[in-house]
Amino acid sequence: MALLHFSSHQAAAILTRCLPALSSSYLLSRRSYRPEVLQRAKDRIRQDKKPLHRVIEEMLDLEPVIKRPQSERIPDSHPQYTTRVPMGPTNPHYHEKPAYIFNHDVQLGEGIQQALWLTKSQLMGDGQMPSQVQELASSLEIPDMENKVEQSIKQCRLYDTPSSMLSMDRFSFRQTKALTRLGSLLGKDYPELLNRAQANNYYVGASWTRDNDAIQVRGRPGMILTSKNPLPVLASQDEINQTVDVPLESFYPLAPTIDLRSSTIYKEDYNFPGFFDGYPFPHAHTLFVFATYFKNSEAYKAKGIMFAFANALCRAKQQYGVEEIDLPTPIVTQCIVTNGVKFSFIHVQLNTLRLDSSDGPKNMVWLDAENPLYLDMYPQNIKIYRTKGNRKTDKRYWKPLVKRDPELGCRELDVGVFKKFLGCYLNGAVH
Repeated sequence: MALLHFSSHQAAAILTRCLPALSSSYLLSRRSYRPEVLQRAKDRIRQDKKPLHRVIEEMLDLEPVIKRPQSERIPDSHPQYTTRVPMGPTNPHYHEKPAYIFNHDVQLGEGIQQALWLTKSQLMGDGQMPSQVQELASSLEIPDMENKVEQSIKQCRLYDTPSSMLSMDRFSFRQTKALTRLGSLLGKDYPELLNRAQANNYYVGASWTRDNDAIQVRGRPGMILTSKNPLPVLASQDEINQTVDVPLESFYPLAPTIDLRSSTIYKEDYNFPGFFDGYPFPHAHTLFVFATYFKNSEAYKAKGIMFAFANALCRAKQQYGVEEIDLPTPIVTQCIVTNGVKFSFIHVQLNTLRLDSSDGPKNMVWLDAENPLYLDMYPQNIKIYRTKGNRKTDKRYWKPLVKRDPELGCRELDVGVFKKFLGCYLNGAVH
């Protein structure tokens, strides 16, 4: 092998081209320049790296701007979103025994039965809504009701977006808003509808003790409808007394808190209904939970029960305190779980704050589940299959098989489901 010989200038040129990461000062030092020449080169490099404001200050002989010390800088984030306390044992809210937390991201594996045990509730109604709400729903009527419901479905499903596929969470939200807008048409006959307010993405927090375990519900479940007046009681005192001897289903050998998140940093008796004192619409009326998919519908219905119970519990502890008592006047809340097509109606009546033990009167839950508003169960998706060609060059690599039909979405419309929706929406409003 022949050896290649390079001069010093040729070697420096090769290094400059092949190793751009090396600084010019390093290359100069390797070429054996005289110290004064090397120093002038370093000064020139240092001058070139100076920012423009520093060059102007030196040219005009101005005093340099003194930077504010790091400790005196104003934080660029709100204190609410910064970590101000440690998350270890030195935290003032640290506890040796953890609390089990249910939020909007938790899914209960045992579904409705697990939610009933955690809330010390009994399932009522044999799969139907309370009798008072059923009578109200059967008597409601809107002029040209079927046509208006059909047009609202078509508008939300087909003409809301130019994209080829409509997202399920956005579709369910728009469909619910459209149905509540139809319900507001009865404001002339029900003037108490004006004493309502809607809040999107609201926050709720509730805490109680169940079988010596600290349980907390907190998070942002969806949209809530609040009112100035509470909902009427659904069950009489005799019906409440009949729940004393009813046992609650257990999950032995599984723990009922198996799916909840545990945390040692929590506040005891933390109850926040989502609104501060002085809010003109303090009573939770109806909670809307939007299901992205209905493959695990049991988890979404359990989520509706947990958050509806949390709304009632917060109101009860604000009104009666945190003592474990049987409420003289039960508190009622509602929840509608929907994906825009199927609707599940949940009613919760809080009868007692004695939640630690399973003895005594139970709380009540009515569940009318999965009522399809029309035949097509989901917004039409685009099915695709693989064709011959290159995915980077051939646009027909993904070819649609099913296209959206403008007439889809309203086949076999069930107006009775919309009447149930109206019954929940108008519940508590005096004719």
